[in-house]
Amino acid sequence: MSIPLKISIISPSFNSEKTIEKTILSVVSQQKNCHLEYIIIDGGSTDRTCEIINKYINSINLFISEADAGAYDAINKGISLATGDIIGIINSDDWYQNDAIKIVEQIFSNYLDIDVLYSPIDNYFEGEYVATFSPGDLDKLPIRFTLNHPSCFIKKSAYDLVGLYDLQYKIAADYDLILRLFISGFKFHYIDTPLAAYSLNGMSSAANFLERAKLIKECWRISKQTTRYQGENLDYQRNQAYLRWVLNEVFAIPARYFLKPPTARKVKTFINKYIKKPVSDDYGKW
Repeated sequence: MSIPLKISIISPSFNSEKTIEKTILSVVSQQKNCHLEYIIIDGGSTDRTCEIINKYINSINLFISEADAGAYDAINKGISLATGDIIGIINSDDWYQNDAIKIVEQIFSNYLDIDVLYSPIDNYFEGEYVATFSPGDLDKLPIRFTLNHPSCFIKKSAYDLVGLYDLQYKIAADYDLILRLFISGFKFHYIDTPLAAYSLNGMSSAANFLERAKLIKECWRISKQTTRYQGENLDYQRNQAYLRWVLNEVFAIPARYFLKPPTARKVKTFINKYIKKPVSDDYGKW
């Protein structure tokens, strides 16, 4: 008889009193056959976050609240303390879909050679479904991040080999980590079923052009470090991809500031019927 998998879920949090309960419930209510370890690393919240977490302390294996250097630092702490075979990261304003853990367990049990499992991810606004992000081509990872971090599950052994999240990146360390896994030859496996979701409510950074600019800059730096994939064609593709990304962000400013996400989505769908998309679906599509 085979030994059941152990899956570790890590939630970084900081002043997340409005969203953390939904995140916790999406983890502790999962139907599963595996051993599930739940770790919450809080950055020293000053609101009711810790009070809410303590309501579910009997379903949480490890809870730490202390000052840290941000979400990626908290994630690194969690990974270092995790004892599972598989690790999932779910932020304190994201949540897992029903049966997500059961699906993860089944996939890793049936395909023993895979290292990274990833899927689409749904997003919502004020409880209303807005869109689903479908990952892009893996071969485009040396240019741009084509996956979505909350829907990824990674073997602990892979982290042991490539290391943790690089704290020099404040926004795109997940891209750096996934890219290192890809370049190192780890096996990725895609499924069509969305494993996770997130809400667009309160995502101030999504509407902040300076934060978006920082994200693009960090992704550019990470992409430029992929020496194994350097070449004139890749450089050309990268330049084109980032130019289009920047232009897309500029044209999206009015929608981000003046339209709610469901309305902005409808406007974008209408426009895309008549003009060429500024960013290729190769990098993921909504």
